[in-house]
Amino acid sequence: MPRPKAPILLIVSFSLLLAGCARVGKEYTDDGRLIVTLWTSWAGTERAGIDAVINDYNTSQDKIFVRSLNVTDPQTKIMLATAGGNPPDLAIMSNQFIAAYAENNALTPLDGLAKRAGITAERFVPTMWNTCTYRGRLWAMPFTCSVTAMHYNKKIFREIGLDPESPPKTLEELERVNDMITRFREDGAIERIGHMPLEPGYWRPEWSNWFGQGSYDEDAGMLFEEPGWAAASDWLSSYNERFGSDRLIKFRSGLGRFASPQNGFFVGKVSMVLQGIWMDAFINTFASYDFEYGVAPFPASKDSPQPYFAIADVDTIVIPQGADHVEESFAFLLYLISRPAMEKLALAHGKMTSLKDVSPKFRETHPHPHLDVFLEIANSGYAKSRPQLAHFQTYFTDTNEMVNSITYGLMDKERALSRLQIKQQKELEAKRRRWNRVKESREKGWNEVDAYYLSRSSSNEVAEAD
Repeated sequence: MPRPKAPILLIVSFSLLLAGCARVGKEYTDDGRLIVTLWTSWAGTERAGIDAVINDYNTSQDKIFVRSLNVTDPQTKIMLATAGGNPPDLAIMSNQFIAAYAENNALTPLDGLAKRAGITAERFVPTMWNTCTYRGRLWAMPFTCSVTAMHYNKKIFREIGLDPESPPKTLEELERVNDMITRFREDGAIERIGHMPLEPGYWRPEWSNWFGQGSYDEDAGMLFEEPGWAAASDWLSSYNERFGSDRLIKFRSGLGRFASPQNGFFVGKVSMVLQGIWMDAFINTFASYDFEYGVAPFPASKDSPQPYFAIADVDTIVIPQGADHVEESFAFLLYLISRPAMEKLALAHGKMTSLKDVSPKFRETHPHPHLDVFLEIANSGYAKSRPQLAHFQTYFTDTNEMVNSITYGLMDKERALSRLQIKQQKELEAKRRRWNRVKESREKGWNEVDAYYLSRSSSNEVAEAD
């Protein structure tokens, strides 16, 4: 007799219990406004920023009341809540999970609603808009965002005789500077390093982009055995060859926590790091008062067809499948992507907006001393979001492990890339087979949703969100 599928029953039961949290309590405020619930995992200044924008919206009209709820691990819990039939009305989601949610029919397609409201791609930075699309459809709206850039210690550049206003222009030049900066103790341990790909290591799976090729192509599939990753693996393995795996591991284990005064970059142990626009807020909080840093595009290899590459990370807002108040939720979503609301939130978070144009006031009041560098990178065409993969989580985990193994010399690079290619291609093909089985019914349902909202008119919408 087959064993009962208790784990599935437990998951469903948990999802029903969890999802019920989204709708506990009354549906209207005492003054008769419809309550729309938004889930976010933000805390601290990020939570204060979104709550301030929500308060502005709630006081700007008398029909809708948006209520934000803090939810840990929203990527998991939104999926469970949707499966249980009781999702929140809105949720803030990281852009890399949109593909998985769309394929699992956990999101409401926004094409019809956006078209009706006159919202098009032209108003947004292309890469920020594109990350909200998957399989030719719009699933989210982008609002605050960041792109990566090289942050470098100007004092150390000056110390070794380099112009602190002239950072490296190619990855090869960066490595020459790396060797100039690196210092060793008498016992041979690394005391200071110029750059280390694993520090902070948030974007390990994307290093091949600095060599002219990503990890995925819609037509060709996974690309771990293509020239981009071959060149990236040569670069990564050079760290073990130059510094030794034991010394690298010991050095990195001795670096302090990111959000602390012991952060390796803040104390001068690591002189060049790949980071986002938010880094300035941490420098102001944790680094010494005289810490001096510069920001520039993180340069690509001299053999790359582009001068640099940057990763775009976008805060997106979605309407989960099965939400009760779709049109009211979209009304708030339109407010959130208006220039005043988006700029207010970006200022509170120390980030950028996803809009192509920013106001003069935003430039004048933004606290980041290098804001223009990030705006230029975002609009350059060289900034791209991470690949939209339905199996993104396994892609991220497996590629992280591969990069670690190659950098520390724990596995032959050709073997590591071959094993990863085989595994990731199987994951991709499994997702594609599943999609082919449900494609017809999914697209039919999504077309019906779009047609329904296009056929309706709503007084909640605005012709011009700015």
